[in-house]
Amino acid sequence: MGGMSAACMLAKNGRKVTVLEAAHVPGGCSSSYKRKGYVFESGATTLIGFDENQPLRTLEEELGITLTKKEINPSMTVYLNGERVVRYKSRQAWIDEAVRVFSDGASDRKAHHDFWNEAFMVADTVWKVSKRNVFFPPKKAADWLQLAINNNPADAPVLRYAFQSVAAVMQKYGVDTPAFRRFVDEQLMITAQAKADQTPFIFGAAGITYTSYSNYYVPGGLLTMIRELEDSLNENGGELKTRRKVISVEEGPRGGYLVKTDNGETYEAQNVVSNIPIWNMAEICSGELGRWYQKESVRYDEAWGAFTMGVVTGDAYEDDMSLHHQLHMPEGEHMPLTEAGSVFVSMSQRGDTERAPEGKRALNISCHTPAKKWFEMNGDYEPNKEAVQKFILEFLEENLPGFKESGVELAFPATPVTWQNWVYRKEGRVGGIPQSMARSLVDWPQTEPPFPGIYQCGDTSYPGQGIPGVTLGGINVYYRIRKNDS
Repeated sequence: MGGMSAACMLAKNGRKVTVLEAAHVPGGCSSSYKRKGYVFESGATTLIGFDENQPLRTLEEELGITLTKKEINPSMTVYLNGERVVRYKSRQAWIDEAVRVFSDGASDRKAHHDFWNEAFMVADTVWKVSKRNVFFPPKKAADWLQLAINNNPADAPVLRYAFQSVAAVMQKYGVDTPAFRRFVDEQLMITAQAKADQTPFIFGAAGITYTSYSNYYVPGGLLTMIRELEDSLNENGGELKTRRKVISVEEGPRGGYLVKTDNGETYEAQNVVSNIPIWNMAEICSGELGRWYQKESVRYDEAWGAFTMGVVTGDAYEDDMSLHHQLHMPEGEHMPLTEAGSVFVSMSQRGDTERAPEGKRALNISCHTPAKKWFEMNGDYEPNKEAVQKFILEFLEENLPGFKESGVELAFPATPVTWQNWVYRKEGRVGGIPQSMARSLVDWPQTEPPFPGIYQCGDTSYPGQGIPGVTLGGINVYYRIRKNDS
């Protein structure tokens, strides 16, 4: 989605653009796949970013298109400690729900109100400032000057939250109880790939409030949205070529770069935008460029993998059931072999017959797992994969309303090994680089590495994870190229 965003905006601006995609369809982790007549999402399954100041609205406005989508509300239900916690879009309704589940007494209720109102204020400001500052993180003196020109001094106080963790802010407001910490930790694992003690509040505020923005479902799957971007690309003279896995990026003899693919093709370009992880770039780049990406890969080596499943069930679910669910493990327990504290479930919408026939539902199920361990299991790999699948299905039968009654008809498990083979991400690491209090706001892999004509977007460069994040990264790349070539 990051690469497609940059490509579409560059083509709209009159640039000659070619997109090289390793898979047979575009979209990567923001796409869909078909199996046994059902359509499952590749990975990212929640969708926000169309509200004021958010990246997908910017993308639509810049391209003059409206992407197909249907709003869903509420967006998510969380199950923990026997409670069903509904993530309402209405901010007041959500605060009331959080108070109902997590507070104890009048003073505690006020503390939760204050905490969530602060989180909403910071998140709103971050979205607004992110739209305004397309050259962030600043790389040159001109970028720092532009920051000073673009920004309202009234927004400056939120910068202090770059140095305070979500946990610290919870403690400041007196809401850091064990149950609420577990809830926030697992919500942040979805959005920030890290827990409350490691996620700066300036990022974490958006990560824990995203369910109170407009959330959407794409009929037919996320690939529908990607195909609409492909149409925009083509209409503006760009070209998408699938089944072209890039195997080499090197400096060209006349300047610029030579990009080689596994089918023997070579492309020459002045500007190259990478949407693949920095770990993969380290393997395909040569010379100084390769050495730079290798250093970046070592600096930002920590990342999660995912154990995922595509599951088909019947449809005995409640009529008003939300489409996204997070189910916590019992307190003090983690899922065997994965270390996950929760399972995330996304369902196809009832009536979306492009994804599943009437009376059936297509589900995507995922949980975090260390990636490297799945490559070291040798003869235990298949038994372990089957054991995790069995555990998850039994866990959902016990904890997800309607799942047992609906009945499992098909199940397709995938580990980080599968992800490496499928979307070509090194060691199957997905979700990007986890947030860290040890890293400053500007200490991220750069959108513009120190090599003229090379640009980086995707979830291993600023601003990081999620469809809105990578879309913003693609938009920022577009503005950097336009500025540098002017």
